[in-house]
Amino acid sequence: MAMAQSPKVAKLENPLNAPLLKGMEVEMPELQKNVTELTPAAKFDFVKENQKRIMRKPAQTATLSAPVALPATEASEIGFVANWNEVEGANYYEVDVYRAYQTSRDTIYDVLYENFYLTEPSTTGSYYNNYLWENAYRWNWVLINGQLGDQCVLLPNDVENGSELDTPDLDLSMGGTDETGTIYLTLLAEGTVGDMFGIGYFYYDAELDDYKTEVLGIIELEEASMARIYTFEDMPLSQAAGFFFYTMADIGNASDVKIKIVMVSQPVAAGSEFTTFYNFYQTQETSSLVFTMEKDVETEGVTDEFMYVVYALDVNMETGVINDSSEMSNVIVVGEESAVEGLTAGNDKIFVHDNLHVVLEKPATVDIYNMAGVRVMSVEGVEGDNEIALPASGAYIVKAGNTVAKVMK
Repeated sequence: MAMAQSPKVAKLENPLNAPLLKGMEVEMPELQKNVTELTPAAKFDFVKENQKRIMRKPAQTATLSAPVALPATEASEIGFVANWNEVEGANYYEVDVYRAYQTSRDTIYDVLYENFYLTEPSTTGSYYNNYLWENAYRWNWVLINGQLGDQCVLLPNDVENGSELDTPDLDLSMGGTDETGTIYLTLLAEGTVGDMFGIGYFYYDAELDDYKTEVLGIIELEEASMARIYTFEDMPLSQAAGFFFYTMADIGNASDVKIKIVMVSQPVAAGSEFTTFYNFYQTQETSSLVFTMEKDVETEGVTDEFMYVVYALDVNMETGVINDSSEMSNVIVVGEESAVEGLTAGNDKIFVHDNLHVVLEKPATVDIYNMAGVRVMSVEGVEGDNEIALPASGAYIVKAGNTVAKVMK
């Protein structure tokens, strides 16, 4: 199947008319994230042929059973392995990962970190019109007329229609609290001194139901290896936004430009708390490696947690058509022993009649999670009927002792 070009980024005209950007020099040792011996996930044959994320169509009734998500294993500062049970009739699974962040102090929130550590050189002269799956920590990077290098992405100087690298869609909305704000972009790029490449910004405009694109400027390499931080103020903080990097033939570079590190960050104020969609993975296995390179484990006053849910899929492996997709699994909070560990059948009863009712055989803690995996309530239940007023309408996962149920108010 031929891959379509990025739907987000329009063809750029007269790129040299964009302003020349000047950034603050970066001390790169501060950016060297520790990569442990977590090995890359297996290469996926089917997903590389898909042009967009697998999703169940509206109003489609799932006949596949929902998977039971199991506790994460191999959790570290940079990743974990998500696990779930095998579902009869499923030949693929999708893991959706969420991130819950809160801070009691002013700090910097790292939204994206990529050093292309997983990238291996492609055959000389072969250019990609493809999503970068196993070549990056985060899925859905888009590379158009570019080439994979050794731990870098190459933007060639000899492509007639130019080349382009897009970051994945990032949730830069800060939990929907702000419409505009400051974004920091950290780059390590290499090439011949004097070579140039452009930077742009894309974001989803909900009112227009479409992406908007803005050229931010041109970067000229002042050194053969140049690391800089660029600050962009009053940027639209969309739930689906990101940066793109491009070259065009009329820029006249002497060599290919190497993009080696990309980091996107935002300032966050004390008291901020939000949950965002982080990433998704698709596999035929019953486990998946998840990289969380941006996780903050050092800043005092910061809680930075990840959670995941799983969908079972029945996919036509020749055409890519999704025959069926299950409902969502239970939620697993990584590293939290009290997280929802699986849908289990117990003697306790959980149901909604006006309010939530949890009927317990003996006293137990009742934990209530929203569908993003955030615990919104915790109640010490007593023997018998416990009537609990849920905070708002919507779907919840309730864990009481060994019984777990999904309920809807």
